[in-house]
Amino acid sequence: MSSSSESESESESDCGDEQRYRWYPFHVRFEVETGPPTSLDERREAQLEAHRFIQAKYDAGVPFITKDLLRDVVRQLEEDGNDTLSITGLNGVAVDYPIETGKENPHPMCGPGYICIMKKLVLEYRILERLLTVVDPKWFMPRRAYLPVKLSYIAEIRNRETDEVVSFAPPSDYATASRKFEQAKQSLEGSELFAQFKSTLASVTIPPGINKIVALGCSTMAWPNEARAMTSMTQHILALTIRDFLASGYATEAPGESRPEIKCYAQDPMYTPTDEQVLGEAGFTLVDDPRAFLEIDEASVVISVYPDIPVRQIVADIARPAVMIWNRPRDPDPEKTYTDPESPRVYRMLEEYIELPFPPDWSYEDIAIYVRKTTE
Repeated sequence: MSSSSESESESESDCGDEQRYRWYPFHVRFEVETGPPTSLDERREAQLEAHRFIQAKYDAGVPFITKDLLRDVVRQLEEDGNDTLSITGLNGVAVDYPIETGKENPHPMCGPGYICIMKKLVLEYRILERLLTVVDPKWFMPRRAYLPVKLSYIAEIRNRETDEVVSFAPPSDYATASRKFEQAKQSLEGSELFAQFKSTLASVTIPPGINKIVALGCSTMAWPNEARAMTSMTQHILALTIRDFLASGYATEAPGESRPEIKCYAQDPMYTPTDEQVLGEAGFTLVDDPRAFLEIDEASVVISVYPDIPVRQIVADIARPAVMIWNRPRDPDPEKTYTDPESPRVYRMLEEYIELPFPPDWSYEDIAIYVRKTTE
């Protein structure tokens, strides 16, 4: 690119056409990197250099996502009056992002007659595959090429004339949502599915001292599609079931130690106010990105089924949870891309765990229970 600036605009959506774009939230970010003009050949070489550097860091075992990085992000976001977020790249160079929550973004997905508001700040986690993705040299941004995380936003669509929010689903009233959740909870708790699940957990030695359940990417229960709404409810109810199972004494505690209180944390940018109320009353503490990852440690259970962020690679870098419930590794398929792909580090982490089958009539395939091996 011959000019002194370059821009990149990316979006992710469940939508397939303009009308559905107006109904479903999507991620949006808009970046501009300024600097002296460089030729395409110089950009191409800079990209190759960045990829060589990143691969060498990975091969040396350097974690890309760390708790120190995430804590620093949270610290900056919670500072009063802070309007920028500084993120340090793998090369040690910091890049500043303006915090634009609440601002309008001139994104074409909004369509005529609508405005796009950057409503909720989330992180874009850039794992190895993303960092090594080859882009057209004219769009390559050298300073951002080394960043393990970037800023993104959940967009809110508003009618330009009325300022009304265009929701992805009909508003769900609290009474209806609460009733459906309780009905699903009672049904699942007495089901053969959950009986098999608890029997499987009881068949192994679970590491002692578990004090939290962390659910990531379980989605909103407000989907207009009943099947999707039920899938979300089931995952949340599964977290509560694990909490109650462990609290009932199936987990072995170390000699002389009392059983700790077990908390449930959940993180998903799709949560609606009704979700927050219903799940809060059910016993969840809902947290914003990236705070749930900071709760993951050796005394935690992680639940994450087909998330749209690379949970497994992040966990492999930051912790060794007591129990993990998520997707089994898939056979490599060069024709497909996944939002939560495997990596050599994930495979090495799983060697430290016992894999147990999940009940076969679960609504998703290829889910497994991983229990950390205990030392005798």
